[in-house]
Amino acid sequence: MTAELSGLTVRIDTGRWSGTVLTDVDLTVPAGRITAVLGGPGAGKTMLACALTGRLPTTARYEGRISINGAAVGGQQSLGENVVGYVPQEGVTAFATDTTVGAQLQSLQRRHGAWSVERACAAAQYPTDTSDLLPRQHSGGQIQRAALAAALLPAPPVLIADGPTNSLDAATAYGVWRSLRDYADSGAAVLVVSNEVRILAHGGFADQMVILDRGRVLAAGTAAELTESTDMFVRALLTSTF
Repeated sequence: MTAELSGLTVRIDTGRWSGTVLTDVDLTVPAGRITAVLGGPGAGKTMLACALTGRLPTTARYEGRISINGAAVGGQQSLGENVVGYVPQEGVTAFATDTTVGAQLQSLQRRHGAWSVERACAAAQYPTDTSDLLPRQHSGGQIQRAALAAALLPAPPVLIADGPTNSLDAATAYGVWRSLRDYADSGAAVLVVSNEVRILAHGGFADQMVILDRGRVLAAGTAAELTESTDMFVRALLTSTF
């Protein structure tokens, strides 16, 4: 299954602020590969992830085409956990506030699970000894991994993860990337929003790296191709994160 954006432009109008956050974006996330999206603050990375998962805010209007496996979908149309798994930028928002993470993972497994909770937690590097805590009682890194475990439970053919290794030490982040690589190798289309260029460039995890700047695709290619770029912004971004 493939996820694709074609000529996507997204404008936000809150009544107090309006602006264009993505402009004419073309992007293909093919099955069996990891696509990593990078860029500075305000580049539009999270909005791109939201578009692919049917989670554009109600204040958004868009032009262009969003499609899953060739079928057009809406930017505010829920696609279901069995089709597109999603790890939000703030992992805590993936859970209800008043129930333990463990109970919620068990509930998700009963309703949508193709994987066991144990398998999903192991792949996400989520420490199950914290599963009896409420979401807000987790650290940022812990709840982000719990959100990844939740997204993996249905074994969706498309996985969109926004910062799944945020707040993690290098060893744990490497383990998460290894799991994401394995998941893509199993046939899933995986897109990851990340700024971990050091791991991406030298770990061999991403098949394609896409760099956004002010809502536009500035460059796309393999890690080796981008490190040879003569574009000053691309070189500055890669240098700043090495």
